[in-house]
Amino acid sequence: MVKFSIISAVLALLAVGASASAVPAPVDELIPGPGLPSLESLGLTRKDLVAMGRVKSLSPAVFIYLPPILTAAIVPESYNAHRIRGALLSGKRAVGATIPTCEDNYELPKKGAQVCINFLSALGSKACAVSGKFVQQMCTDHGASIMGANIKNQARVQSSCSDVAIAAQWIYDNCGLDTTDMNAGAHFAHGNGDLLISIVPA
Repeated sequence: MVKFSIISAVLALLAVGASASAVPAPVDELIPGPGLPSLESLGLTRKDLVAMGRVKSLSPAVFIYLPPILTAAIVPESYNAHRIRGALLSGKRAVGATIPTCEDNYELPKKGAQVCINFLSALGSKACAVSGKFVQQMCTDHGASIMGANIKNQARVQSSCSDVAIAAQWIYDNCGLDTTDMNAGAHFAHGNGDLLISIVPA
């Protein structure tokens, strides 16, 4: 059985979805995912999000569902179809991915990641969902995107945005390189083994 890199496959799926359109310019402002409110509608500014600091993160042991290896047995065919391409994009042979994970082949700026984490946390119990797609962007800011992946190909998978933020904060806290950059990473939304959250380059 071929093993693969989670982040590489997520990035490959994003590349496949974007291949029909022109490559967008780098994002230097917060862009909420589909169905999520704007900063203005929340009465917040980007400066407010920066001032919030970090979200309380939980240790991996507190997360309910942590399979030792994400294998083809629980991953939909749409994901498997792109795993080899994802491995090639990663620049190395695909390797087994434990969850949570950090991916050292992809770097991104920390500042955009923390702003997105705080944005999702500010949404509280609002649903962050993936419907009818395998991968859904939840927030993008300054070179970083938080994505949700429906790993079991259900009709809809969701968690509260604050639970998504908890998983994303774990990635931020554990995949950092220095004070300005971090590696991409993935973790399940707090309490939901069906929704895989990743922080990847925008």
